[in-house]
Amino acid sequence: MTESKGLFIGLLLLSLVVVGILVSGIWYLNFFGFNLLSYGVLLVISLVLSVISLILILGIIGILVTIKLQRPIKWLFIPIKLVIAYFLPVIIQLGAFLGFDKKEVQSSFIKMSNQLINPDDIEVNAQDILILLPHCIQLADCNFRVTSDLDNCQRCGRCQVDDLIGLEEKYGLNLAIATGGTLARKIIKETRPKAIIAVACERDLSTGIQDVYPMPVVGVVNLRPNGPCFNTGVEVDKIEKAVDRLIYKEPMREKAMNS
Repeated sequence: MTESKGLFIGLLLLSLVVVGILVSGIWYLNFFGFNLLSYGVLLVISLVLSVISLILILGIIGILVTIKLQRPIKWLFIPIKLVIAYFLPVIIQLGAFLGFDKKEVQSSFIKMSNQLINPDDIEVNAQDILILLPHCIQLADCNFRVTSDLDNCQRCGRCQVDDLIGLEEKYGLNLAIATGGTLARKIIKETRPKAIIAVACERDLSTGIQDVYPMPVVGVVNLRPNGPCFNTGVEVDKIEKAVDRLIYKEPMREKAMNS
């Protein structure tokens, strides 16, 4: 499965071409001899599609410029948010029509979204980071359920909850397990993080990133050796690399001046 952000961006550009062709065609039809009612309907459709085209253009420009410059463009936040929040289902359907698997498109979207994050701009401390895990990270046959309280973990090492609690202790960040989107939103509201490292399947990550944008979310796709939602895993080193990337590092010049 490809993880290239280029797939999502390429499909975005293709969708822009499709909408552009529709807009051009309908505006062209407006100049023919339709009756007043038909002309009015076509005019409304033309205007709506023109607005959609403009949002797509600004959103795509915003995504490409942000990735290129490695810093957010504030005045393009709204079109980027609209593209991320509303166009993913359209892009998935367009990808499916072209023969791409839904998970491929979602994976590409996550990769692209991760590239939009610039740690130097957000200046996040460890205590402002939330690592959000799915409940299936714990072994299904474990008698000590950690969904409601991580302190219930016996640190036996049979699953990766032990390793992840170790990361929480090492960096002093926040760690939580959610059973679904509703609980995840509740945890985010209570924790009020400045950045999130989320572990989940492609579908849940894509939905979560859409829900909280522009809050920085680093998506880490989970491992599913036993199928979805059952005894899943994660590459812990990827999470630690994300933590290290997000934590604000004092510029060397300031360190030298303070030493």
